[in-house]
Amino acid sequence: MTWSIPDAHGGMTAAMLRRSRAFVELAGAAVDVLTFEPRPDFTAVRERLTRLGELVPGLRLRNLYEELRADGPAAGPGTVEAVEVGGGVRIEHRRADGSLAVTDEHRADRGERRRITAFDRDERAVRRWDSAWACYGDWLAEVAGDGPAFAIVDSKTVARFVAHVRLPRLVTMHVVHNAHLEGRARPPLELLRASRRDVLSRPERFDAVVFLTERQRADAAALLADGGNLAVVPNPTRAPADPAPVASVGRPRDPASVVVVAGLTKRKRVHHAIEAVARARSAGVPARLRIVGSGPELDRLVGEARDRAIADAVDFAGHRPDAAEAFAEASVTLLTSTSEGAPLVLLEAMSRGCLPIAYDIPYGPADLIEDGVNGFLVAPGDVGRVAAMIRQVAELSESERSALRAAARATAARFDDATIVGRWGEVQRAAARRHRAPPLPPVEVRRLRLRRPADRLRLSARLVGVPDAAHVIVRLEQRATRAILRRRSDVRNGRVDLRLTAEETELLGRGSIAVGFVVVAGDAHLEVAAGRVHPDTRPLPRRVSSAVRSRLARRPPRIS
Repeated sequence: MTWSIPDAHGGMTAAMLRRSRAFVELAGAAVDVLTFEPRPDFTAVRERLTRLGELVPGLRLRNLYEELRADGPAAGPGTVEAVEVGGGVRIEHRRADGSLAVTDEHRADRGERRRITAFDRDERAVRRWDSAWACYGDWLAEVAGDGPAFAIVDSKTVARFVAHVRLPRLVTMHVVHNAHLEGRARPPLELLRASRRDVLSRPERFDAVVFLTERQRADAAALLADGGNLAVVPNPTRAPADPAPVASVGRPRDPASVVVVAGLTKRKRVHHAIEAVARARSAGVPARLRIVGSGPELDRLVGEARDRAIADAVDFAGHRPDAAEAFAEASVTLLTSTSEGAPLVLLEAMSRGCLPIAYDIPYGPADLIEDGVNGFLVAPGDVGRVAAMIRQVAELSESERSALRAAARATAARFDDATIVGRWGEVQRAAARRHRAPPLPPVEVRRLRLRRPADRLRLSARLVGVPDAAHVIVRLEQRATRAILRRRSDVRNGRVDLRLTAEETELLGRGSIAVGFVVVAGDAHLEVAAGRVHPDTRPLPRRVSSAVRSRLARRPPRIS
């Protein structure tokens, strides 16, 4: 499940399509890729992907609005038009014959709530939903049928909706494709990204949450605790048909050739690559840079190359469906992003013997690159060091470069389709067990207390109805600072007693805190809301004195 298939799609979509093909070809699974973008020309998208070899028999690309227009999976082109009505807007989806198929209304007189209506070919209303999520949910239930079925959600936008879906035979899994933290502090004790907060603050709502690297899973568990459903499955990579070095077939690599394959966005920091190549050239290395990708930063990057007087050494190749083949000709590739999940471009480059020079960012590069063995890791933002590495590779002997390239290919080979499909099978079976787990009995929270007399927050509560051998995850949210922290705690005789570290307390900040519990017993879990509590900041002597006075005040007077 993903929101859309962009014409110039990037690594997340490429990884999703590759995984889906592998499920079909190696596991014999039938795979539907569900999309929710209100696009009228999904036939063209399907034809393009088929032409590129991205779709194979057994792998279907389906779109919600296409099927609403066609009253079923067989679809045709249509039109989409926005019409202003009653202080709002109505999106009209029409079939190829011009008949009205769907309206999607955003009306101010309903508090901007959406209403989606489906029409038959005689333009009679046949179904109506009072929210987009209700419409999405009906479609998902229809696609899943009687099951069993597995929904793998790649889009963080779609994940917000699926987190609220619970169907008897639909196992739900969410793949986290990028960094989950804001990146302002040292992981893992920092804020969740706003786009990830709704889902990752309650990960048990999915039967599995899948990270692409162990490092990211560990950071997520350190901040959010692991209720047993956090897993790691890397992206697969497919080795080129001819894995031999380009030099061996008569086209030697230029040792100073550099390639960047990336969307031209601020997060990718491609201007760092341009600066590094400019510095290498100033040091006497005849480096040339090829940039494969498109995006909103293109004009700025063209200007950057011009301002650094290396415009004639930088080739802006634009988006290419065969972008990975650029690695077969270049000596090194640069990855200068601020953050990633597990950059597929590194595996694609290494499988073709192109040496990666990458910032050691969260997440991905350090999980693949052994510095100086199969590539090079550089401190984030150290453009001078990147330039020095470009020079170092260019000045190595051919045999030294060949050894590095062989090691890079060997690393990529560990992530072949068969290995990754096998790992997905393990994760799916564990997720299915969690999904089938019987529900836990209700749990009641009593005597919830938060105390912060100094620099450490302490929580105590009594939980009634917790099964034997269960544990709880305490969820703490400070809405003023947007901080979320979850901590595991044992339950002894129904009591929970949790003391945070000074660093954890500092993350939450001051003020009232929303508290919740997740009871975990084997494969089963239960969310328990507790409420908002303001920490008691009085020192122990004052609390004792206050308690004594309160008890004395409640004691009836003696009669002499």
